[in-house]
Amino acid sequence: MVELANDRWFPVVNVTLATGAATLWYLAPGRIGWPLLVAILVPWILRIAAGHFPFRRSRFDGWLLIFGITAVIGTFTAYNNEAAAGKFWILFGAMAVYFAIATVSRRDTWLLAGATGPVGAMLAIYFVLSNNWQQWPADIPLFNRIGSLWMSIRPSLPLPVLHPNTLGGMMALLLPFTLAFGIYAWRKRHIRWVQLAIVSGAVTAGGLLFTSSIGAWLALALGLGCWFTWEASGRLRKKLPFSQKVIFGGAMAVILLLGFVLLRFVLGAGLGQEDSATRLGLAQQTLFLIEDFALTGSGLATFPALYAQYIRVTPAFFAAYSNFYLDIWLEQGLLAVVAMLVMLGSSFWLLFKRSAFKAKKPNKEDMPGTGEIIETNGRRKKRKKLLPEEMVLFQWAAFVSLVVMALHGLIDDALYGDQASPLLFFAPAMVILVTRRRKSAAVVPAAVRWRRWGLGVGVTAVLLIGLFVGFRQKVQAQWYANWGALRLARVELRGWPTNQWETNTELARFDTAVTLFEQALNVDPENRTANQRLGMIAMVGRDYETAVTHLEQAEATALTHRGVAKSLGYSYVWRGQFDEAVKTLAVIPESRVEMAVYSGWWERQNRLDLAGKASEMVTILENATILMP
Repeated sequence: MVELANDRWFPVVNVTLATGAATLWYLAPGRIGWPLLVAILVPWILRIAAGHFPFRRSRFDGWLLIFGITAVIGTFTAYNNEAAAGKFWILFGAMAVYFAIATVSRRDTWLLAGATGPVGAMLAIYFVLSNNWQQWPADIPLFNRIGSLWMSIRPSLPLPVLHPNTLGGMMALLLPFTLAFGIYAWRKRHIRWVQLAIVSGAVTAGGLLFTSSIGAWLALALGLGCWFTWEASGRLRKKLPFSQKVIFGGAMAVILLLGFVLLRFVLGAGLGQEDSATRLGLAQQTLFLIEDFALTGSGLATFPALYAQYIRVTPAFFAAYSNFYLDIWLEQGLLAVVAMLVMLGSSFWLLFKRSAFKAKKPNKEDMPGTGEIIETNGRRKKRKKLLPEEMVLFQWAAFVSLVVMALHGLIDDALYGDQASPLLFFAPAMVILVTRRRKSAAVVPAAVRWRRWGLGVGVTAVLLIGLFVGFRQKVQAQWYANWGALRLARVELRGWPTNQWETNTELARFDTAVTLFEQALNVDPENRTANQRLGMIAMVGRDYETAVTHLEQAEATALTHRGVAKSLGYSYVWRGQFDEAVKTLAVIPESRVEMAVYSGWWERQNRLDLAGKASEMVTILENATILMP
């Protein structure tokens, strides 16, 4: 057992097992749970039996612990515990993949880089076999025509359809390592490995192209642009009277300026559309949901339902995710997003500190001809370690992958949104691997580490206490409102999406939530979360006078909140206040269509008075649309 845990290939097998378990959790969310823990825990048990820690320690362990704890809490706060548990196992698998990669020897970095090619190719193949170009049309018309033609001849397989941006983000995350592996294999004259890199890289790049994920394209292009610019600046310094870093800095300033312009274009894409349909509008509205659950998080796998119910005010699915950072903040709370930001920031710092951006002096261990002796088929064979210039390749690949993760997350959420991804911590794990020192000359004692963590926790506690004392009334009110929002979601979103408007006027099921909201308003009458939710509950009870009172108060504190505006506009209609209603509903595109549907719906509910008001409002909105510039 000890020999097995100390075997050279044990860490590689560990990565394979962890990746396999995470993939199965991903492919069958919520259907497979505890049994797959065997693939994670057996290697840990073997390492413990061999006298080692279950996994190799790294500087991100504490932050991952915080992220994991908030994920566990998120399974209890979610309105749908079953869906939350499914997402939790995927997150757990992603953390297991991180620990497995961090345990791999630096000399085997090229093996992991080589594995990214087949994985990326499989993602691309899955995309072309499963994508529905009618459900998720590409931004480029030519791709839609090709996709529609392919759909008519491809085999029909029962594969879940993932959003193209999700698969595109994962493919972009892996491509830099496939490129680095290809260059490494070429330098080593391993032609078969070169062929593998070319074929798998071409398939992955083709799949990424057909996803039409412009955000992933831009993030990958920027990362690769940084890599190319550094190499080019190294050549230019021989012809220009400037250092490589100065040339690189000037070129990067231009690239970043262009990148900012392109990012602003992508974020504002569809500017002529209603605001919440754009990426920027989606993110802005998500901030209101974060405010609703600021103290606890809304729970795992809750974004789609919350956004539909309280922002779009519809019982139908609208969006699977918003923004990588905002989605984490919403579902797991502030501590989780801080942990993620620290890991990303520290990863960049490690690369700048120990990578190609610094000149390296080869040490004795890195010189050709050195390495450890191993036995192969009864013969002694020397296994050479990666040279500094070879490791630089993979450090740049890690940098590009990290850029993709950080920038693509501002536009789309390929790694956490919807059901999350096993590759969530892949880039930080690879950074830990490629920047790890062979001999840590300055190992920080455990006592010092605990003192640092204690100091950090103490400072955080003092800040939190200070904020509570300074804003006690606001915090206390939001505490009640937060718990009320969780209780209301658990009752109101049961069985979501129902694709049907609320017909159950039994309000007793809301009693616990109503009590909490009223407590919040007793402390702070302007609390937007409580006012909005009480207004929507009053709408369910057909008490539109009370609804208007609460929703007007909510609108006064959140003028751009789409859910508040739409609910208030509809309440105005049912009260016959058409002048006030048109001011609110004229800018909400679906209001005219919904009012037309409401006309027949109210008739079926035996409310002819409200059916007539809906019909009248349709005419008013049609005239308002004509008059609008």
